[in-house]
Amino acid sequence: MMMNKPANWDSVEAITGEYKKLPAGGYVCSIVRAECTKSKNGKEMLKLAIDIAEGEYKDFYLNQYLQEQERNKEQAKWRGSYYQLTEGDSMGRFKGMLLNIEKSNSGYKWNWNEKSLEGKLFGGVFREEEYINRNGGLSTAVKLISIRPVEGITDIEPPAKKVLENNNNLAENFGEEIPF
Repeated sequence: MMMNKPANWDSVEAITGEYKKLPAGGYVCSIVRAECTKSKNGKEMLKLAIDIAEGEYKDFYLNQYLQEQERNKEQAKWRGSYYQLTEGDSMGRFKGMLLNIEKSNSGYKWNWNEKSLEGKLFGGVFREEEYINRNGGLSTAVKLISIRPVEGITDIEPPAKKVLENNNNLAENFGEEIPF
């Protein structure tokens, strides 16, 4: 049996799966949204929606979201996120993050209102990280790992890639046979 060519084949836009990937490194970023929430363990944390604010990758996460929304409105997600616990052992890191945001925004002073963070700039350090995808294969993503001052952020060396310690079992997840 041979496939039939659909009538609208020539007018359909091809989706090749290719997109601009954010390289690891330092970027001037902005906070799009901020909210106080709870972690899975019930600890208070700050959730930030972020985006790249300058340069070649400006609006990287916004553009990614808009492309996703075109394809599937209900399932579109904002991919630029950062989570920071705000209590216990994480309090020092939280305070450091806030001081770096203050340094990056002349005249801004943290006032215990998370909404005041929206629109603020910061220096973001991004690292490539390996993970096991939903099909059991090895994939990589570039994630924000540290919030620093804007000054000098684009000159930093990209952090080393975070690799999974034991990815030898990946082939076992797929098995030997092709699934059709």
